Amino acid sequence: MTADDRAWQEQLRRRWTLLRARRTPTGVVTSGMGVMVGVGAEVLVGLDARGDHHLLVPTHIDAPVAEDSQAAYVRIQRSELVVEGYNRIYADVVCHRADLSELFDDILAAMLAQLASGTGERPDVVCKQVLDEWRELLRRRGGLLGEDALRGLFGELIILEQILAAAGAHDLSVWRGPDREPHDFRLAEGDLEVKTLGATGSTVRIHGIEQLEPPEGGDLHLVVVRLVADLDGIALPDLVERIRPKVGDHRAFSLALARAGYGEADGEHYRDRRFAVTQIAALAVGDGFPRISPSSLADTLPDEIGALSYTLDLSFLLPTALDSASLAPLFAKGTPF
Repeated sequence: MTADDRAWQEQLRRRWTLLRARRTPTGVVTSGMGVMVGVGAEVLVGLDARGDHHLLVPTHIDAPVAEDSQAAYVRIQRSELVVEGYNRIYADVVCHRADLSELFDDILAAMLAQLASGTGERPDVVCKQVLDEWRELLRRRGGLLGEDALRGLFGELIILEQILAAAGAHDLSVWRGPDREPHDFRLAEGDLEVKTLGATGSTVRIHGIEQLEPPEGGDLHLVVVRLVADLDGIALPDLVERIRPKVGDHRAFSLALARAGYGEADGEHYRDRRFAVTQIAALAVGDGFPRISPSSLADTLPDEIGALSYTLDLSFLLPTALDSASLAPLFAKGTPF
């Protein structure tokens, strides 16, 4: 998140507090944000009788508005309001769900920063472009995370947290798992692929022949995170909030979580699944490591085989792995290529 975005967030929080004190049983109470747009009118924020938050961007009375109703609870619509005795047409960005208010402030802050910068685009189009960027956060992708996906994301976040701490950096670009790249992390001198194990298990699922192929000119480590169900452990939403202050760009973090399938509005659904991390280990993947990869095949896969996954038993390999005490130097290479 940029400094401009953070400044707008602070302004928005102050405005909502003021507007709540002025809220009426009907209509919309408004406050100016100090941003003038092409029609010579000020961008407003508003609070309606329901308590819904609005960003009101003035537009010409005869001009179309780039409306957007794809998301169930955050929309852009054409609205006509009487403000200070004048009828005006607005591109009305409105959130209909109170539990999304913090996320909505992030979206509005990004819109205000763009509008204040004077991009030359129509103001309503600017708002729609920002909303499109954030759309993944406003809908669930395929429903809630299943057990395997939940544990997988938990494991990646544990390693992300350790990389950020060891590298003394805030760069989120090292985390590639949400973008479905072959490896979950790309560091300065090599990649990391993260797998989780249960309390006693020793097998992991490898997806595709590229997953255990080291990157060109770099190393690859298979990082194993052992998770044990524990009522006193940490839940996924708590882990997310523990990491958030450690990343430099909160918006990018939220978007990455959304691409990974985690909707922050659904955090409470994961609250009863708590884990303790009992082991973190890393195995160097190279010559002699048991795997199916392009370099281990005599030929390419036939065209008729679209995907390949297999189970890898780590029981004889884990005793030789780097343990958690030895991983800090590896994680400290947490700067992107």
